[in-house]
Amino acid sequence: MNAENYTKWLQTQIIPSLKPNSVVVVDNASYHNSLENPAPNSNSRKQDMIDWLNYRNIDRMIKPQLYQLILQTNKYLLNMKLTLKEHGYSVLRLPPDFNPIENIWAMIKGYLAKTCQ
Repeated sequence: MNAENYTKWLQTQIIPSLKPNSVVVVDNASYHNSLENPAPNSNSRKQDMIDWLNYRNIDRMIKPQLYQLILQTNKYLLNMKLTLKEHGYSVLRLPPDFNPIENIWAMIKGYLAKTCQ
């Protein structure tokens, strides 16, 4: 699964079958999140940081100040959340520690790592 396939599945399968005022509960799978114009990181070139901030009309500064602004400005776009909100639905995200399937996957991966070497 990836963000593009998930969004397509959401739009063609899930949204048409939801009743009004539905709430969709999701976990923190990577394909539920994608970055809009990914932000530079602390190892990025200063010019990349300046370009990223200029695109957002933010003034020039020294590299550490630029990176602090990037951290404050960068926002994750939730493909699924935006798509559902456009259709009038709510989204409830589970905190990472509250998702029991993650513990089960960890146990399975541990078992496979021990037995499949």
